[in-house]
Amino acid sequence: MPTPSVTAVIINFQTPDLTQRAVSSLRRWYPNLPLLLIDNGSADDSPSLLRTLAEESTTTLLCNSRNLHHGPAMDQALRCLSTDEVFFLDSDCCITSGGALERLCEALHADDRNYAAGKRIFMNSRGFDVTPGPRAHPYIRPLCMLIRRRQYLALPPFKRHGAPCLTNMIAATAAGLHLVHVPVNDFVLHEGRGTAGRFGYRLGWMGKLNHILNRLGP
Repeated sequence: MPTPSVTAVIINFQTPDLTQRAVSSLRRWYPNLPLLLIDNGSADDSPSLLRTLAEESTTTLLCNSRNLHHGPAMDQALRCLSTDEVFFLDSDCCITSGGALERLCEALHADDRNYAAGKRIFMNSRGFDVTPGPRAHPYIRPLCMLIRRRQYLALPPFKRHGAPCLTNMIAATAAGLHLVHVPVNDFVLHEGRGTAGRFGYRLGWMGKLNHILNRLGP
């Protein structure tokens, strides 16, 4: 079982059906794991449905009055929690087998310099997927990620961005910390773009500009 130094976090924005499914899958394998549910300013019936999920003693609900967006809500969780590690699970993910969190913990604890564990890919400086190379940055997708909270607090915060952890993880790598790959697809089913598929990323003109600049080249 995972150590008691871990808290799970699931962030919801107007997808209570997906969030309920994610929570159910987490509770199937980890019934006693502390869980923080964050509702990100939903205008639907999410808050009332999530309050039902938070009736369990190991679950806490935090309701934001507005949509902070995913990255800032993750930052909010890391600043309000006190456990050594935080396990982020996207609302459009389901844990399909036991041992998921154990494998992430084992990978993270293998070295004190390991900062985050999960599905590692590579991105360019604008947050678009690329192949490994001199201008590529390692990046852990936060869809199923375990991260050291105290190390996080010494780095730039997660941002409102299509790749919300990118600036933070570039700084972590520059500081000599490691991003550890764990094949999360072995134990997590990711629907993909669950919230974004319904409501978009809502990044405004900055997101559009970033997309255009990326197409023009580095």
